[in-house]
Amino acid sequence: MLRREPTLKPGFFKLPEEPVADNTLIPGFRAATSVRGAFGWFTAGWIERLAPGLAEFLNREQAGLIDFTVAPALFPNERAAIERGVRMSAEEAMQLIGDLFGKGRAEAPALARHALDCLSWMIANDKLRLRIAVPTPESNYHPKIWLFDDGENQVLARGSGNATGRGIAEGVEHIDVDVSWLPSSQERVNKGIEVLNAWSQGKSLGIAEVVDLPEALKRNIIATAPDQPPKPLQYEVIVNRSRGIREPRLNSISQLQIPHHLQWKQGQYAHQGEAVEAWEKAATPETGVIAMATGAGKTLTALICATRSQDRLQCKSFLIVISAPSTPLVLQWREEVKKFGVTPVAPSLESNTDQALTHLFRGLQGGGTHVVIVTNNLLCTKRFQTTVASKLNAHRDGVATMLIADEAHTLGAESFIANKPDFIQKRLALSATPERQYDPDGTEEIFDFFGPEVYEFGLERAIGFCLVPYNYYVHASTLNGEELEEFERLTRLIGVAMGSGESENESRLQGLLIARRRIIETAQSKIELLREVLVRRGPGNLSHALIYASAKNPKQFEQIGELLTSLNVKWAPVTQETTREPRKLKRILDSFAKGAGQVLLAKKVLDEGVDIPSIREAFIVASSTVEREWVQRRGRVLRLHPGKPWAIVHDFLALPPARLTQSQGSQGLRKIIGTELNRAYAFGGHARNVAGADGLHADLERISNAYWPKASSESGIMNKAGEFVIASAIPRGKPW
Repeated sequence: MLRREPTLKPGFFKLPEEPVADNTLIPGFRAATSVRGAFGWFTAGWIERLAPGLAEFLNREQAGLIDFTVAPALFPNERAAIERGVRMSAEEAMQLIGDLFGKGRAEAPALARHALDCLSWMIANDKLRLRIAVPTPESNYHPKIWLFDDGENQVLARGSGNATGRGIAEGVEHIDVDVSWLPSSQERVNKGIEVLNAWSQGKSLGIAEVVDLPEALKRNIIATAPDQPPKPLQYEVIVNRSRGIREPRLNSISQLQIPHHLQWKQGQYAHQGEAVEAWEKAATPETGVIAMATGAGKTLTALICATRSQDRLQCKSFLIVISAPSTPLVLQWREEVKKFGVTPVAPSLESNTDQALTHLFRGLQGGGTHVVIVTNNLLCTKRFQTTVASKLNAHRDGVATMLIADEAHTLGAESFIANKPDFIQKRLALSATPERQYDPDGTEEIFDFFGPEVYEFGLERAIGFCLVPYNYYVHASTLNGEELEEFERLTRLIGVAMGSGESENESRLQGLLIARRRIIETAQSKIELLREVLVRRGPGNLSHALIYASAKNPKQFEQIGELLTSLNVKWAPVTQETTREPRKLKRILDSFAKGAGQVLLAKKVLDEGVDIPSIREAFIVASSTVEREWVQRRGRVLRLHPGKPWAIVHDFLALPPARLTQSQGSQGLRKIIGTELNRAYAFGGHARNVAGADGLHADLERISNAYWPKASSESGIMNKAGEFVIASAIPRGKPW
C-alpha cells in the first residue's frame, strides 16, 4: 500500500540534489497497482533508473497497466523498440523474457541493463499502454505528471521532470509531490487525476486528438525526435498526417519479401513461376488448387503468391492464415515464412492460444502483413473462426485476407466442411494429390471452397529437375504362424458372408475385410524380411535412412526398434509424441541431417510434407492402399540434397501364400494381392532400375507369376508360409 511507504510524503523537491526517484517514484511503483502519466519527452531511461520499483510492479499479479500519454515525437532507439514490441509475436515475446529474465520474472538488474528490450517486452505483453497526444498546430504538448494508485490511495508527482533518465534523476528539475491521504494534498491529487483523464481522452483546447499506439504507427503520426523540442511547424505536419492529408508508407512496416536468391521464374524451379501465374490468372483470380509433386516447392510457391498478392494491395493491412495438418509442418512453415521477412504467430505451438492471437491482432492494427499458422484442428473450430472474423470486422480500414491450406486433401473431413472460413477472400490449396481417394464428396467440397485445380506439376516432370531419380526395390514375404491362421479364418467368414448376399458396404462384412487388410499391412513376416534385407544391405553401411512403420500396430514400431538395436544401428524415433515437443523434434532432425544417427524410425506423422532432404534411402515397411500415402512416402526421399545424386526406395509386401488363391479361387484374395502389386508397379513407373534380367520389372513379374501363373511355366515361389523373395539387385555397401 502506498500509505505504508515511509518516504512517500508531500513536498517540493529539487533535482538532482534531492533523490525523488529513490524516495518517491521507486516506492510508488513498488506499492501501486496501476501507474499513469503524461509526458512531453519519453525515453527508456526511466526504466533503467526506476528498475527496482518497476520490477516489483511487473511481478505483482494484481498489478494493472502502466498507462502513459506522450507527445508524438520519439527518439530513434525508443521508436524502434516500440515498433518491435507492437509487431512482436507471442513466440518472440516468450523468447525475449527468457533472454532477459532467466527465472521468467522481471528482475531489476536486467531491466536496468536492457531498458530498450524491456520497453519492447512491456509493449508486446500489454504491460505498458502508450497513447499519442497530437497537439494543435499552434500548441505544444509538454506535461510531466506521474500518478500512482493502489486502489485506495494515490500519489501525484508533477513538475519539470519528464519520463527520461535525466528528467527524474540527473537534470536540474523540480517536482511537487502530493498524497491523497492528507487533507492538505487531497484537492491537488483530485485535480491531477482530472487533468490526466482529460489529456488521455484528448479533452483539451491544445490537443487535436489522442491516438493509441498501433494506430499511431500505422498512420505515421509519430515523428522521430530531434535534439530540441518540436517547433510549431513540425506539429502542423504531424496534425496533417493524422487527418490523412499525408500518409506515407512506413519502411519498418511488416512486409513479405521474396528472398533475392530464389530462382522461381527460370531454371529448375521455373514451374513455380508457372504455378504463381496460373493462380493469379485463374477464372476467379487468386483462388484455386496447385498440385505439385512432393519436393517440388509448394511452400515457396505459396509464399511467392502471397507476397505478390500483398504488393498489389498497396499497403493495405493483410492477414494470411496458413493451415497444416500436423505440428511438424507448422514448425516448418514458421521457418519458411521467416525467410520472407515476417515473423508469424503460431497459436498451436503456444501454451496460451488467446494471448498469441491478441498479439497478432494488435500488430494488425498497425498495418502491414501478418501471418498466423494453425493446425487444421484449430482452423476448423468455430471459436477460432468467430474470433478472427470479429476482429477483422472491427478493423477500421478493412483487412485483406488469404488462406493457404497445405496438404489440402486433409481438409475434406467433416469438421472443415461444417466450418468453412468463408470470410477469407483469397484462397490457395496445396497438395501433391488434391483428390481424396475413396471420398468424392470430400474432394468436391475442397474444390468448391478453394476453386478448381489451376496448375499441376507431376512426378514425371519433377524427377531430374527438382527431385532426384531413384532406384526401387521390392521385397516380398508370405504370411505365417498365427497371422496366417487368422487370415484364413477371416477369409472363410468373408466367403460365407458374401455367399449369403451381403454387400461390401454392410458393416459386418466391412469389418471382416478391414481386419483381413490390417493383417497384410502389419504382418510379422515383414519384420523378419526387414532383418534379412538389412543384413544383406549391411547395417554399418546405412546412412541418412528412413524406415516407415505402421501407425496401426504399435508393436511393429517397437519390434523394428529392437531389430535396429540388435544390429548396432544408431536410430531415433519420430512419433506423434515426439512432435508434441517441437524442440526435441528439431534436435532429432538436426542431428540426423548432420549424420549423427543412421536411421529415423517413423510412423504416419512424416507423411504430410515434412522436409528432410538429407534422407537418401527409405524402407517402407508400412504398406497402404491410399495412393496419397504412397506419393508422400516416396517424396520424403526424393528431395534434392548435396551428395545425393539419386535415392533408394525399398518396399515390403506381405501376401498370403499363393496356394490359397489357387485352391480356393478367391476373387477377394486376388484383389488384395492385385492392390499390393499395383502399388509396386506404380512406384516403379519412374524408377531408374526397371530394365534388365535383375531389374525391377523382372522381380515384379516373378512375384506376379506366382499368383497368376502363365500356362507355360510354374513359379515355385510364394507358396510356403513365411517365404521371402528379396530384390535381385539389392544394393550392398555404400552406393553413393
